[in-house]
Amino acid sequence: MTIRRGRTVGRAVGAATLVLAVAGCTSAAKPAPTRERTVTSTVTATRSPEGADYRPPKASNVAPLPPGSKAPKGEKEGRCPYIRAGLNIDPTSAANVADIEGNRVGRTTLLTDQKPIGCRFYFANPPYDVTADIRPLTFTSAAAAFNAMVLTARAGTSEYTQRNVVRGVTGIGYRTKFGGEHGARDWAFAFATGKVMVVVHTERADTSRNALYLAQAIAGKF
Repeated sequence: MTIRRGRTVGRAVGAATLVLAVAGCTSAAKPAPTRERTVTSTVTATRSPEGADYRPPKASNVAPLPPGSKAPKGEKEGRCPYIRAGLNIDPTSAANVADIEGNRVGRTTLLTDQKPIGCRFYFANPPYDVTADIRPLTFTSAAAAFNAMVLTARAGTSEYTQRNVVRGVTGIGYRTKFGGEHGARDWAFAFATGKVMVVVHTERADTSRNALYLAQAIAGKF
């Protein structure tokens, strides 16, 4: 499927009117008339698509978070506002991270550097690796959010486009770094809704579907 790209829009930003004086021959008896002509030049500049200057954060692996250890900078203990964690810490029959990802969750943290706030989920068992996270980011316009989504996916590999993640929302799946065990092969999914771009990561290299299912479960919250 084809990813829609932002278009570069050309617009006239100014017109310079130049008056050139062309001198003719002169005589002592009568000066030659001076002829004037007007040349109009249109200068056209290109305006980059909104969000085209966005630089996705460099992909990196998330360190494990064993029980009792302090959450790293930018994270604090808390319950995710977008989806329940599921077993072991938050059992529910509703859509939850443990069921979608296929791993029991032992800790949930809030990503305080994200706007709006993000969430991260860690395994319940050793080595207490990360299992999934949700990273939202707000932009100045819907176009900027959409273009940032495209650039985020381009920074990874194996991109594919998914239309109607939920009705009217387009997203892109791709591979990137996340859990550490699989190098840069973990599946993530980015989608844009309104002025918000959301990226979800999973610690799965064997299937892209879990990241998509997690995105579908939370898309209506943004």
